[in-house]
Amino acid sequence: MPKSRLKLTDTQRFLLRNVSIIVLGLFINQMLQTVGSIVLARALHDPVQFGQVNLLLQIFGLASLFLNIGFTSSLIYTFSRKPEEAIQSKFRVALTGSTVFGIFFGLLFAILAPVLARYYHLPELKGALILSSFMLVFNSIVNVGVSSFAGNRDFGTQAFFMVITTALATAGTVLGVVWPVGKLNHLENISLWMGVGAMLTALFVCWKVERVHKPQWFGRLPVLEIRSMLAYGLPSWAGNIAKAFQQPFLIMMVGSSSVIAVGYLANGFRITGFIGIITWAFMIVTLPFVAESSQDVEESRHRGTSCIRYNNILLYPLTALICLFPNQINGFLFGSSYSTGDSATYIRLMALGVLFSSVGRLGGSILAGIGKTRANFWVMIVAAIFVIAIVPFIAAKNPVWAVLIYTGGWAVSAVTMIVLFYIEKFTLDWWKAYGQPLLPSIWMIVIMEAGRFTKAWYPVFLCAGLLCLLIMTVFIEKSPKNRDSYHPQTSTMN
Repeated sequence: MPKSRLKLTDTQRFLLRNVSIIVLGLFINQMLQTVGSIVLARALHDPVQFGQVNLLLQIFGLASLFLNIGFTSSLIYTFSRKPEEAIQSKFRVALTGSTVFGIFFGLLFAILAPVLARYYHLPELKGALILSSFMLVFNSIVNVGVSSFAGNRDFGTQAFFMVITTALATAGTVLGVVWPVGKLNHLENISLWMGVGAMLTALFVCWKVERVHKPQWFGRLPVLEIRSMLAYGLPSWAGNIAKAFQQPFLIMMVGSSSVIAVGYLANGFRITGFIGIITWAFMIVTLPFVAESSQDVEESRHRGTSCIRYNNILLYPLTALICLFPNQINGFLFGSSYSTGDSATYIRLMALGVLFSSVGRLGGSILAGIGKTRANFWVMIVAAIFVIAIVPFIAAKNPVWAVLIYTGGWAVSAVTMIVLFYIEKFTLDWWKAYGQPLLPSIWMIVIMEAGRFTKAWYPVFLCAGLLCLLIMTVFIEKSPKNRDSYHPQTSTMN
């Protein structure tokens, strides 16, 4: 075979190198969260208290979605196109706006703490949420600092900060249970220790920003710059809220009737979170990658197609494996007591939800790269409507149907995203992006499922399925028809 067929293009090298860095960081993040959850589950020895801790974390996670009001995504976009302008003024505007809003929202969150505690009939939650409100300000600062490195294409530093943030937050969660302070209850101790971690992270991030970027921290805050950053960032911010709030909202609705079910759902989302990090990594890389070539429509299409294609090459088989072996994975990680009842159904539906959501999430990042952020907003709203309108009425009676609604909403949003590509007149190569990457996974599933009928030979079929997946993927990628038909412009990204 000629050497030219084995040589990676600039696009492929960039994606594989930088996505690998982000995937590694996100994988470590997910592992830290999962290990922390395993330690908590085994240390508490009480599904009720375990559910209470997860409820607190989900509420705080939901509140964190409202931070930064779009300044972070706007800062990434500016760093990708006009780095000098970002250092001179846009960073200062983003940091100031995000911090002020973080203070305001933190106060509002503290005021609502008693209301949430009464709603869940959990008095211990009140003090914990008030303590958590202080973390919101520090997290706002961290988000802006990390965004400066994302826009500057320093994905290694960005991944490092993500790991540090998660490590300190997870350590705080564990310390709150195993090393309580004073007369605080276990939920308040968790909030206290997580707050200490957030403060340390914010200080470290600011130090790193000063050392690398040396931005102008103080100066004027031009109204026009604030308006332009919000005009770009607000649709993405609102869309991300509509996207990310669904998991914690679903758990909170189910938690209103059963905190034990909260633990099952939280474990399911942690398992499927391992496949979600793939699309998350591509989203992080895609926005500055596509934004850099936004003046060249064909090059942007090529880059967008490549991002979706390689995302699906990884996402399809991992989703299939989780759907094939949900109980085995759940039991191995959390113990056999957490793989009972409807847990397998939860995990399968959640995995499909992650798969469907990848269409809108990654598609939104592609369109944001060419300056079209409103499409991301609308496609996320479509998915959120189903959860908001239906889940509160059925979650208490039938959690399985609630998760089914969650998955169905993402399926509809995936179709909506494809339609929006046509509306924006930015169509991609759909077969190359979505069709071809599915073929190896289909053959893997067929072989593995056939092996179930052989009993003793089942492990052999499992290995054969994985081998078939690998061989077909390599064959498709090396096929001359799938090599880039032109040499894309050289990226200035490292």
